[in-house]
Amino acid sequence: MRVRATTAAPRGAALALLALLPGCYIDLDGLTGGAEDSLDPGDPGRCAPGDCSVQCVVAAAEAAGAPAAIAAVGPYVVWTSREGDRVRRLDPATDAVEDLVSFTPVPGLLAAAEGLVVWAAGDGLWHCPADGCAAGATSLIAFGPGEAEAVRGLATDGRDVYWTRDEPSGTAGELRRCPVAEGCGAAPELLALSQSHPRGVAVTPGDAGDVVWVQRGTGAEFGRVLRLDKGASSPAAPAQLAVRLDFPDRIALGGAEVLWTWADPGGAAGGVSRCDLVEGCVEEALAPQTEPARPLREPAAILIDGAEAYWVNRGGGTVMRCPTAGCPGYPEVLAEGLTRPAAVAVQGACVYAIDEADGGRVVRAPR
Repeated sequence: MRVRATTAAPRGAALALLALLPGCYIDLDGLTGGAEDSLDPGDPGRCAPGDCSVQCVVAAAEAAGAPAAIAAVGPYVVWTSREGDRVRRLDPATDAVEDLVSFTPVPGLLAAAEGLVVWAAGDGLWHCPADGCAAGATSLIAFGPGEAEAVRGLATDGRDVYWTRDEPSGTAGELRRCPVAEGCGAAPELLALSQSHPRGVAVTPGDAGDVVWVQRGTGAEFGRVLRLDKGASSPAAPAQLAVRLDFPDRIALGGAEVLWTWADPGGAAGGVSRCDLVEGCVEEALAPQTEPARPLREPAAILIDGAEAYWVNRGGGTVMRCPTAGCPGYPEVLAEGLTRPAAVAVQGACVYAIDEADGGRVVRAPR
């Protein structure tokens, strides 16, 4: 395993990688300077430290660093910063933002569990304890040219890391796994082969349970939700939980149910679906009714916390919540007025979202 120091490093390699990959200053005095003073009147204002009673901006500009993905782990909220090529950490008790990892080239997807933070960067997959990694981040696997942009989903249970890998033909995608303790060098375990455009992946916490993922597309050969027991030998034939779906994308796994977002790339249609964690399940709309002014439009990221599901609507500029069993009425709107929110996390009494306004910022609201 390689270990990367967390001191600053030359950025030339990172800038070169940016051509290959898609892609707040926290004023603790709260009174002067910074980009946040120019917020539009209709936008969320700056957060008061430790306050989770209103929707507000907790990190913007340099402090946010063009956030790409976000997660809650232990007492912290962490996110990948594309502009700063680093992983950032927020202490919600004080709203202090600092580097967890000060340099990691072109970071993107991020996952967290059991005190562990895992992320995909331009040069590989890395991990670090959420409470600090002064000795440096640890490599799980190194990437060659073109491999970073093929990673489409990332999850961890704190013991292993799972990720989906897509490729242009749509016939040779994979679900891969790597143990955290040993790493996997250049030879990850291939759990599922010949996958058609695999995307989001989720895994049960702890030693036992399941890993679920989606194949994005539509029709009999593409839109699917698949499942494997975490103890399965590789490669294994996954169970098909749901088939003939329309463009499933992100996925979340509960104790007895699986939820996923979907959005038609050619139009405004989109939604959140659920089914019981059984083979051949019946797909149901999680939120069959929505307020006309607050539609489910381009739902993008989803998570389950206890008996509640949280997701963002990129096209609607909202963060929503519903029971995992389904909404009896309209889904609850926790945050709104956002610009194409891209990711969501919950920690304590708060929900956090990545908002793409002003080059990217982290927004907080009560949950």
